[in-house]
Amino acid sequence: MDESSKQGFKPPYLSFQTFWGFTEELATKPLPPQIDRSMLDKKSGTDQMNLLAAFKAFGLVDDAHAVLPELQQLVAEPEPDRKKRLATLLRRYYPLQFAVSDQNGTEKQLLESFEQAFGVTGDTRRKASTFLLHAARFAGMTLSPHFPATRSGSGRAATAKVKRTPAPKRKPGNPTAPMPSEAEGPGDTYTVTLISGGAVSVVVNVNLFSLSTDDRNFIIELVDKLKGYSSAESQREGDR
Repeated sequence: MDESSKQGFKPPYLSFQTFWGFTEELATKPLPPQIDRSMLDKKSGTDQMNLLAAFKAFGLVDDAHAVLPELQQLVAEPEPDRKKRLATLLRRYYPLQFAVSDQNGTEKQLLESFEQAFGVTGDTRRKASTFLLHAARFAGMTLSPHFPATRSGSGRAATAKVKRTPAPKRKPGNPTAPMPSEAEGPGDTYTVTLISGGAVSVVVNVNLFSLSTDDRNFIIELVDKLKGYSSAESQREGDR
C-alpha cells in the first residue's frame, strides 16, 4: 500500500471543473478563516459535500474546514504558478497513478491502481480516475498515451459521439408512432390536429397490468377518443 493510502487520502470523484472553478472563485476575494457551506449555497448539496471533502483530502482545509496554508498559497499565486502547485499536489497524493503513467501504462492499469491504492471500485473508481486525468492535463502534466482522452472543459472522459437520426415528420390527423425522448421518457405519443387549429398530444407511459381497473379503463377510453377524433378528422378531410 502506498504512502497516500496510509495517510487516509480519499481521491475526489466530483467534476474537476466544479473543483477548480470554486478554487478560482476563492482567488478573486480575500480568504475567510474557514470554507463552509454558506460559501457554497449556489451549489447542489452533493457538490457542497464533494467540494468540502476534496479540499480536506488535498490538505487545503482541516477537519473543521479551517483554511490551511496550502490553500492560502494556492489562491494567492497567478494562474501559471497555480497550475504548477496543482501539479505538485497531484504528484503528492497520486504517486502510484503517476508511476503507472510514467511507465506508459494502460487505462486498465490506471483503474486497477485506484483500487489498489484507495480501495475504490465501480463508478466511484471511474469518476476518481476521470478527475485525476482532467486535473493533470489542466496542470500541463504529461500522461501515458494509453490513458483515455478527456473533453476540454468537462469533468468526464471523452466518449464516442452518437449521431442522432431526425424524427420522421408527423402527418396531421394521424396518431404518431412511439417517440421516446429524454424529455418525455419512453412511451407512446398520440397527436391529433384540431379542427379549429392547434394540436393535442398525449403520452402513455404506464404498465397496464399494474393499474387499477378504473385507471386502465380511463386510459383506454382516452386513447380511443383520440383515435376516434383522428379518424373522423381524416374522413372530413376526404369529404372536402
